Amino acid sequence: MQQWKWMRAKRAQLMKPSLTSINRWLSLLLGCLAIASANAATSLPEWPLAPAASAAATCDATDEKILVWLPQHGDAPAQAMLQRWQQHPLAALSGCLQYRTYSDAEQLQCTVNGERQHQRCNLPLLPRELLQRHIVFTDAEIGSASAQQIVLPLNANLTVFAHEIAHWLGFADEYQMSPSLAKNYCQGRYEHPSLNVVLTRSKQLSAQELEQLWQRLPWREAIADWRLLGQQQADGKWLLGSASSTEVGLFASQTCAGVAGVYSWKPVAKLTAMEYHDVNVWPTVYLETARALQRGSRLRNHDDGAE
Repeated sequence: MQQWKWMRAKRAQLMKPSLTSINRWLSLLLGCLAIASANAATSLPEWPLAPAASAAATCDATDEKILVWLPQHGDAPAQAMLQRWQQHPLAALSGCLQYRTYSDAEQLQCTVNGERQHQRCNLPLLPRELLQRHIVFTDAEIGSASAQQIVLPLNANLTVFAHEIAHWLGFADEYQMSPSLAKNYCQGRYEHPSLNVVLTRSKQLSAQELEQLWQRLPWREAIADWRLLGQQQADGKWLLGSASSTEVGLFASQTCAGVAGVYSWKPVAKLTAMEYHDVNVWPTVYLETARALQRGSRLRNHDDGAE
């Protein structure tokens, strides 16, 4: 009997927490809470953006992260436009938007350059942001794109935004390029061929040359036969330019109109958003060509001279 009393007393003593053990468990609990709080703080967005930031939740881990710079005040037009962007046909091809704010435009260190007075900004970047692409909304007068940075007016509309994003995707301007840009692009000194414009040195080609041109078209898959690219002449040569009834073929663009001896061609006869922003026309062949390029690859790195 005494033995059972002793065992019950010993069990009660073992089960009774000491002040030391309570303090130890409290310290451990507080430490865990501190770690959880720190992790939560570092995983929060850079700043609360609504409603445009909701788009970031749909980004995949493999998406390229594009940093969008907005002012802390006066950003309502840009936010509204960015919200509409999510429904644009190019949005699915253009990476994932993330957001940063600036309190003063001087933080961006933007300078005006070139014939068209484009702005380029020396942004205050964190080390992990150096290789990212950036879209900057500021007091710029016109929109422009370089390999790593798009600068836009605060009130830029959706069509202008899409035009500049399209440069990153590999599309060239279909209007007449400025002399400085045309000097490089129209002489074949761009970093890469564009998806919507090809160049020739003549308006007439032999049958063999025309078939070779067809083979190198970025949109070749949309053209069933190389003979759709021109009209055969009496001397056997082919005059470049598809018939007006052809939906996808070879049609003159104004891209290199200012450069003698160079002819530029695009896939469709109709006016597109790469020639005139406000038409907001993105032919299916443009979207399919960009989609085919991006399968298994990242955004095309557009030349620094892009407009």
